[in-house]
Amino acid sequence: MVEEIRVAKGLEGVIVDRTAIATTDREGNLLYRGYRVVDLAEKKDFESVAYLVFHGKLPSMDEKVQFSEFLVKNSRLDARVLEVMKLMKEPNIMNDLRSVVSLSPYSHKTNGELLMEIAAKMPSIIFHSDAAITGRKEIQVPNTTYAERFFSLLTGNADRKKAGYLEKLMIMYMEHEFNASTFALRVAASTLADPVSAVTAAISTLKGPLHGGANSEILQYLLKFRSDDEAVSFVMDKLARKEKIMGFGHRVYKIKDPRAQYVKSKLRTLREAEKFLSYAEAMENYMWEEKHIPANLDFYGALLMHTLGIEEKFYLPIFAASRVFGWSAHYMEQVSDNKIIRPQSEYTGPVGLEVP
Repeated sequence: MVEEIRVAKGLEGVIVDRTAIATTDREGNLLYRGYRVVDLAEKKDFESVAYLVFHGKLPSMDEKVQFSEFLVKNSRLDARVLEVMKLMKEPNIMNDLRSVVSLSPYSHKTNGELLMEIAAKMPSIIFHSDAAITGRKEIQVPNTTYAERFFSLLTGNADRKKAGYLEKLMIMYMEHEFNASTFALRVAASTLADPVSAVTAAISTLKGPLHGGANSEILQYLLKFRSDDEAVSFVMDKLARKEKIMGFGHRVYKIKDPRAQYVKSKLRTLREAEKFLSYAEAMENYMWEEKHIPANLDFYGALLMHTLGIEEKFYLPIFAASRVFGWSAHYMEQVSDNKIIRPQSEYTGPVGLEVP
């Protein structure tokens, strides 16, 4: 008989498995396969980091070229899927992303190639979901990086500098241990569900406002402020009413979220962000002084995307298109040494009732 172990609600502080993909070190730095993510964002492009997360090592030049070519070659959507998207005209891009990932036909059969094909198609799904509503046309930007192509799909502009900022943010979003969406994917994978089903489970979980959905709300309140004092008053009122302030707090980072601080450092180099960055820092400083709760990546990520001219409706889909590479690595890791994830619960309902 297996000994019962009682754990904290939400599995807080509970180690449920081992992983070689990502962790945080003693100094609070997020590591991908042993490398500090801020160093990777400074020195490597998105394709190289995605390859690292999925394959466990940095690519050679030939490996990166082949990987990049695979992502380009497999980015297009089936014509029948495009017709369905046009008929659906789903206003919520995350709903479309979840549905289209699930219904798309894929050409690859092995788990690894299928996962990368799903990842390759995500930017196109996001674009065509929006295009079905807005009618805008895709601009062709040949011989560009993954981030440059994605930025052009999101904004209709081919701006290499701004795409570089997006690339760094996407690297920050790519992977983060056993977060809710990754754990949902691993639960699905542990049943030996196929990669499409597991990624669909992850997308559905990411959609929740307590996981990936926070960045939209953050932008809504940041853009309303006209001074640092207004920003601080907003925080004071929220705290007085004991309401959660989106963009603050993280189960892993109790002092500083290094990803948030890195993105903030990039915002300081953008003149267009100066006013709103001041409001954001006023909020961050007050929250830390009063509650010792740090700002998280979503807080400054939302502001960066706004500064780059990316519309709010794309924020969560961008998160998904980045995190899918981490999800893919976790799928492969789970099935390589698998045991079905099936915890127990403590029953608190009635017993012994008689059927009338």
